[in-house]
Amino acid sequence: MTDQPDHMTAWIRFDEWINKAIEMRGSDILIVPRYKPQVRVNGELHELDDLIITPGQTGWIRSSLFQQGYYGPPSGTLQVSRNIGENKLADITCASAGGVASITIKLHASSVPALDEANYPAAAAIKKLLEQPNGLIVMAGPHGSGKTTTLYAMVNWINETRHVHICTVEKPRHYLFPAAKAVVQQREVGLDGNSQTELIQAAMQQDCDVIMVGDVEHFDTLAACMHAAETGHLIVVQVHANSGQEAVQRLVEAAPAGLESLSRRQLHATLRGVVVQRLARKKDGRTRVALCEVIGEGARKFIDGGTPDAGFYSARAQDEIKRMEAAGEISKEEAERLHREVGA
Repeated sequence: MTDQPDHMTAWIRFDEWINKAIEMRGSDILIVPRYKPQVRVNGELHELDDLIITPGQTGWIRSSLFQQGYYGPPSGTLQVSRNIGENKLADITCASAGGVASITIKLHASSVPALDEANYPAAAAIKKLLEQPNGLIVMAGPHGSGKTTTLYAMVNWINETRHVHICTVEKPRHYLFPAAKAVVQQREVGLDGNSQTELIQAAMQQDCDVIMVGDVEHFDTLAACMHAAETGHLIVVQVHANSGQEAVQRLVEAAPAGLESLSRRQLHATLRGVVVQRLARKKDGRTRVALCEVIGEGARKFIDGGTPDAGFYSARAQDEIKRMEAAGEISKEEAERLHREVGA
């Protein structure tokens, strides 16, 4: 039992690390054996503490968070959302690497950012999409591009401007929507139902107008979203993709053999537009800003492999890159990198 205090050290400092990461405006915390705890700030990792983490310490954190036995190897991936202060959430994931537990914590802001206040130059074009009474809107972007935050900002704009019933399907919840004009029910897979499709069905049975789906994991989820869009609901979903074309093609390719034609017809009928986001590093080297492009119903050309020309874009990333460089907000090197990334 002499080593128990050492096993408990990381757990004792756990909340201290979270508070320090929040002060540093960090987005993610990594607690991995053999390394010091790290926080990601503006895309880069920084040390939170001089303590070198041991497998025993991450095992103790896993045991404390998930009420599992301390002894024995970790089993599977475990996730939990934890409230940190008023309306602030942290998503904690425990997974096994080499037979020992590692912990990651994703931190979320205390409030959902507003489209008008989060420096989204494409906000007007995004709002025009959200004014649609029904159909499917896709929020896309590469990993770490801030698309989840923008997804919530989009739905919160509806929350603040329309007297409607909004239901979310999340895994896990990233923000808590404030009470505004809309009635909002936030549902979490594992907490409120066993699957995304079950929670989408629950929303439709409860007179819902708008459904937000945090991520389309399976074709069953996509099929449920398109059915809801066909029956008069506005569906806003997130897809991991580097471009609008890639996002739509991922939806097309999700259909199993025999259902491709039906899936394409449903997408043609319901797709209202695609928003694609990246992050641009500002000249100060410390902050990043959202860079969005918006395509309206012209995005349906992607379903059949087409490539819309510039006229199909409600807001173009290339135009915003040029504007930011001319205004001195980003460096020439960053502008060149972004142009390469968006294919300009």
